Amino acid sequence: MPIFSKPDAASSFPVDSTTPFRLIKAFYVNEGTEFSLTFTMTDVTTALEPLLSPFILVETPPSLLEAAKSAAASAATPTLQFKRPNRLSRTWTALDPVSGHVVAESSNPLWSLGKWTIKFPPLNPASISPHSEHDIILHPAGVAARADEFVKDSVPCFWDMLDGRRLCKLYRASDGKKVETARFVGASVRGREGVLLIGEDDQGERRADEVVVMVTLVAVLNRSDSFRA
Repeated sequence: MPIFSKPDAASSFPVDSTTPFRLIKAFYVNEGTEFSLTFTMTDVTTALEPLLSPFILVETPPSLLEAAKSAAASAATPTLQFKRPNRLSRTWTALDPVSGHVVAESSNPLWSLGKWTIKFPPLNPASISPHSEHDIILHPAGVAARADEFVKDSVPCFWDMLDGRRLCKLYRASDGKKVETARFVGASVRGREGVLLIGEDDQGERRADEVVVMVTLVAVLNRSDSFRA
């Protein structure tokens, strides 16, 4: 079935308002401009702890972005580095800045109508990626949908653009509802710079793999506005 012939899958799951977003990790996303060839994501959790609550409120402090930017500038090494071969390319490669290992590869040909294919190369031919055992296909959740959808380990997940790129939330489906897993707070509606916040469940377990969250966010931030509601 063509991806644009079905209803918006994200809207069929109500948000689980009984499960709070318990923050455990924060990353500064320095994506530069629309034509940048490289950008980074840097762990700034420790530096941002005074500004963040374990149960983060709906409103995010305005000082959060500046604090994250300052902390990232003084960090020794970013967590992930993203590169593409030229300014027109829609293929991003995520690398470990320390080892140089390719962690993930994302591609979005112009004819794909908003669909991204994300591959996770293994560390060696005899192993599998620790982040995902299968490719991830991310695409609009329906006709002119605001959200993007992908499936990880048979679980539907949705990146919902609530205020352009200023506020995006990642949900995973659980017991017929959407549970917030991560949140991106952007500097502006159309910008790509911001802070990525990742949460945990009541048992202290992360709801999603950090790398999967990061690379799917890159796809969402680079999705053409012509495919959005």
